[in-house]
Parts: sequence; structure tokens; C-alpha cells
Amino acid sequence: MLISYSQSFSVFRNLLVISIFVICLVLMFHLTSNSVHFGNDSAPNSQSSSLFYQQLYKKTDVALFSQKSRDEGGSAPIEQKIDPEPKKKRQLCSLVSPKLIGWTNISAEAILKEKDDVVERTMAESGVEPGGKYQTKECQSRSKIAIVVPLRNRTEHLQVFLRYMHPFLQRQQLDYAIIVAEQTEGSLFNRGALMNVGFKEAQLLDNFQCFFFHDVDNLPENDGNPYSCPEDGKPRHMTFSLSRWNNYKPFPGWYFGGVTALTANDFRKINGFSNVYWGWGGEDDDLLRRIRFHKMTPTRAMDGYPSLIEMARYKTLTHKKAEPSPIRHKLLREGTKRLKSDGLKDLTYKKLALELKPLYTKVLVELQQPANRKAPGQH
Repeated sequence: MLISYSQSFSVFRNLLVISIFVICLVLMFHLTSNSVHFGNDSAPNSQSSSLFYQQLYKKTDVALFSQKSRDEGGSAPIEQKIDPEPKKKRQLCSLVSPKLIGWTNISAEAILKEKDDVVERTMAESGVEPGGKYQTKECQSRSKIAIVVPLRNRTEHLQVFLRYMHPFLQRQQLDYAIIVAEQTEGSLFNRGALMNVGFKEAQLLDNFQCFFFHDVDNLPENDGNPYSCPEDGKPRHMTFSLSRWNNYKPFPGWYFGGVTALTANDFRKINGFSNVYWGWGGEDDDLLRRIRFHKMTPTRAMDGYPSLIEMARYKTLTHKKAEPSPIRHKLLREGTKRLKSDGLKDLTYKKLALELKPLYTKVLVELQQPANRKAPGQH
């Protein structure tokens, strides 16, 4: 009986020791977990603590800043937004896109054969968003541009333009949007004012680096013709070689119409286009004078590379030529007097509609023509 009792007591003692040991372990774990969960007033100085934060925030900038704040005895930023899987910074696109195909034999008839719904579906699958916006997916584009198109009564030309220009711009790996400023009937067409409208409305949509002011009937034939942003102080004339002008003979240096590219800063600096040219002609010449007045240097797409001039050729879609404004030369002579007041600063228009179409942003406006001008025709 004594042996049996001793054995029993020994077992009981062992069980008691084990129980006390387990309780101590539980208490230690509880204290440790509370310390991690609620934080510690003392600055973490061990390597394991640093690894813990790095693992928790996956080495994001916010996490590293938070860790640094705690190390310095400060507090972390309030209401931090932690991205559990931060996006990798995309590599900058190549100066020359690998998607370029070169010259295209443009046929308006062939372009228009495809049905609208098929075209829109194809464009959407390529990444074109409502409003005609596109962002290249493969890399970080070097330019974010807005294409501004002045329009009235050119529905077929616009169809051809959109179907052709979207793939063209995508092959150059550009971030872009196409904005169409359309003028209602009742007054002479005012190309300059519509360009200003497109610029102002585009500024409300996004932060574009530069603008291409683009006639709807001019299509670049070669996708090696760069639609990248020009430098500040160096506005670029794009259409100096047109199919309708002596079989692509380059225009003289005084011509600055068709398609022109300016940075947003430069366009604001020159106060945009003039608003006083109602009817055909004059506003592009006025624009060039504004550029030169502000000591900017007008450039051409292939300046310095005469062997590449064929890459800057444009196909002109056929249309009836408008009647030139009889007072455009008089307005040009007086242009320098209006530089500060005539343009973006005094632009007035009535916006009737803003629609995000599948392939472009439509801005329908009414422009008030001065009472002393008759409206014998329009284009």
C-alpha cells in the first residue's frame, strides 16, 4: 500500500508540474500577442520587427515611411491607404514603337465598308474607352495627347477619320483622347473658335500634355510620322506635304494649317487661336504670327531629316472647297493689336451637349456671330 501510495503521489506531482509549465507558456504567449497587436511605445529595433513590417506592407513606400516614423519616435501618417499588392511601375515606352507598320494606302471606301457596330466592338477590344480615350497597356507612354477636331456637316469624313486614326495612334503607343468640337448651323464656320472650345473642354476632362489641332480631312499616311508631344517653345506643323497640294509638294514655311501640335503651356501662352475669323481662311496664318510674336520656333515633323520627308505625307479626303473670307487679310494685318484679348481669354460659346461617344468625345456648341457679318454660306 505504501508503494502504491508513493507511486500515485509521484504521478500527481508530475502532472502538477506539467500543468504549471503549460499555464506559464499560455500566459507568455498571451502577453506577446498583445504586444504585437496593440503596438509598443518603445521603438522596434530588432531585425525581426523590421521584417514583420516589410512583410505586412510588402515594402510599399507608405509602409517604409511608417516604419521610419516609428523608428524616429514619431507617429505614422493618418488614414494611410495600404495597397496590399502595389502596381509595378511600368517601363517607359521606346522612342520608336515596335508596332509601326510604315506607309498605308488609304482608301476611304475600304475604311467605310465595315459596319459601325463591328468597328466599335473591335475598338473597345483594343482598349478604346467611351469618349475616344486610350491608354497603352504595354508600357508607360511618353506622351499624353488630345486630338481636337473642328467639325460641321462632315459625318462621313469623321467616320473615316476615327476608324483610321485610332489604330494609327495606338501603334505609336500613345495615351490619347479624340475631342470633336462641332458647330451648329446659323452662322459661318469658325475653325479657330472651335479649336479653342476643344482645348477648354479637354482641360476639364484630363490633364493633357499637348494638343494636336487636326482637320478631319487630313490623314497621315505613315505611322512613323510622330504624334508625340513637341518641346515647349517649338510648336510643330504636321501637314506640310498634302496629296491635294501639287502631288505632295511641301508647303512653304509661311503655311501653318491642316494639323498643328502645341504643348498646353505654349497654347495658353499665345492665347490660343483667334476667334474673329468667320468663314474659310486666316486663322492658321494668325496662329503662326502669334507663335513668332512670342519668340517661339515653329518646326516641322522631319526637320533636319530631308530623306525622311515622305514619312510626313498626308492624304486629303475630297470635299467641296469653301469660299474664302473676303476680310481675312484685313484681320491679319490687325492681328497683333488683338493678341492679348482675342483668343482663349474672350472665348464665348453655348455648350448644347457633351457626349462620350464610343470613339470620341462630342462637344456640340453654338457660336454667336457678330451682327455686322452676314452668313452667305458655310462649311
